[in-house]
Amino acid sequence: MARVVVVGGGFAGLSAAARLAKLRHEVILIERADELGGRLRGFRWDDHVWQLYPETVTLPGVFRDLFRKSGRQLDRVLDLAPAPPRRHVFVRGRRRDVLDLPFGMRGDQSAAIEQAFGADQWSPWVDSLAPRWDALRRRVLDEVYDGVLEPGYRRQIRPRRSLRRVARRELRDRRLRSLVLDAASLEGDDPMHTPGVTAVWHYVERNFGRWSFDGGLPALADALARRMGERKVDLRMTTTATDVRRGPAGRLIGVETDAGPVDADVVVWCAPDLPSSTPEPALVRRIPAPRTLLTLSEDPGILDDMVLHAERPVRVWRSGPSHWVVENRAGGDALDALAEGGLRWRGLVESRRDLAPRELVLLGHDGWAWRGWHATAERPGSDTRGGLFFAGAHAHPGTSLEMIGLATAAIATHLGEVPRR
Repeated sequence: MARVVVVGGGFAGLSAAARLAKLRHEVILIERADELGGRLRGFRWDDHVWQLYPETVTLPGVFRDLFRKSGRQLDRVLDLAPAPPRRHVFVRGRRRDVLDLPFGMRGDQSAAIEQAFGADQWSPWVDSLAPRWDALRRRVLDEVYDGVLEPGYRRQIRPRRSLRRVARRELRDRRLRSLVLDAASLEGDDPMHTPGVTAVWHYVERNFGRWSFDGGLPALADALARRMGERKVDLRMTTTATDVRRGPAGRLIGVETDAGPVDADVVVWCAPDLPSSTPEPALVRRIPAPRTLLTLSEDPGILDDMVLHAERPVRVWRSGPSHWVVENRAGGDALDALAEGGLRWRGLVESRRDLAPRELVLLGHDGWAWRGWHATAERPGSDTRGGLFFAGAHAHPGTSLEMIGLATAAIATHLGEVPRR
């Protein structure tokens, strides 16, 4: 049995702890707050909990696998339902084209695009991304990656063209190009320097759909918190881990915390603040768009998820009965940006709060650093020889819950099950 310390009680830490405890490892989870869940809990303001990210997820199999391999099946704990289409509004001068793009079915997407634009360039292009997704999933996402790519995988995963070049070369319709490029921009990436392989997420959304949990992300946090008790994870709340401890020859022996040292054979570091002794890694800096929280006096009667494609993109999603979040990369006032897309909400606003963007720093050696025109997959997401693994929004393979879930699954598979005595 390995004694595993998991640092951080957000989705990454909870999913790692649940999986490893079910594999019969002795698991200690260290969390500096007094509540588990991290960003799943949202942001509290004005007597409301706001979700600063859309509450839908793709790759539902990641979540079903997590619950199945940590105890009870997901459908016995939480309902997972298909999300409605996302509305895309393409603004060009006074012209506005509207596309309600569904998820999960090729035929549905093709019909929606043909109805909106008269022809479907989208579906054949998305079809062409299947080999890239297969290579990415098999070689980089489903296992603790060792930094070596065989030539066949390298050709698929490390193309030389940027996302902008891919979109301009393979999608003649300006509106479809902006759909691809704006998705990267809203993540804080520059499409000119983002590798074209990232387009696979459009394939993932179309083929696996987008889904929402009954009760939202707080319900997911509650379910995983209960799983900690069911799996007898040792919770150390209101405790801050600061560094890893190493013994002779650099062997990992534990974690330093503000409450004293904690012994460990393996550490899964899921907190955004890196261990203080970690060498400065190659970093990926992303600056997401500013967010504005709006409480409206009445329901505006639009879809719950909407993207405005103008000179620079704006995204808006529902975060409650009369509550909306605007992610504004267009600059200026968020309400002016919405008005450009036909949403004149100024007279409906009862309260608002503008949140400045916060720079996200990802581990470049644990993820895909955008270096020039190339993506590097020179992870690994762990220092496997020293027993230190990284997972979470700051590490490989990305910030989304689906990608975090894949990372913790790969770590659990790598460590394996403790044999029964």
